[in-house]
Amino acid sequence: MDDSTKNQRDFFRIVKIATALALGTMAAFLYSMKDLAHDASLEFSAGSVIVFIIGAAVGWFFWTVVANLSQSKRR
Repeated sequence: MDDSTKNQRDFFRIVKIATALALGTMAAFLYSMKDLAHDASLEFSAGSVIVFIIGAAVGWFFWTVVANLSQSKRR
């Protein structure tokens, strides 16, 4: 295995984790916002956890597709 392949794999792993955490957190935060007209508040629920997981999965899947396309172009 050459160095550039390892570096690229490590880079994509870091980007996947960061994007998954960021999108998951943002989605859960937006889902938890309630009563914006009067006094904005956050209401944590099971739905927030589900939306976090979905957002994280979408972010992870996106970068997996990008990494696979990048890998196939190099061949």
